[in-house]
Amino acid sequence: MSGDVMHHPVQCAEPHWNNCLCVDEELSLLNRRAFLNRYADKNILIMPSHFPSPTVGRIISSGNSWRFVFESDK
Repeated sequence: MSGDVMHHPVQCAEPHWNNCLCVDEELSLLNRRAFLNRYADKNILIMPSHFPSPTVGRIISSGNSWRFVFESDK
């Protein structure tokens, strides 16, 4: 479970995009980038709390950023 690190899959590609729930924008970005770096390209399923169904997927590197690949898209 990723908790509130990300609220939308687009934040993988654009981790600097915050929303109104990111009270500390700089810390939110640092935590999101750390999470994406930690789990990218590993065989680890991620369950973001706020992503649409099917919710479960993996983080993959995409150039200088990341993408979220939903498990059902494989």
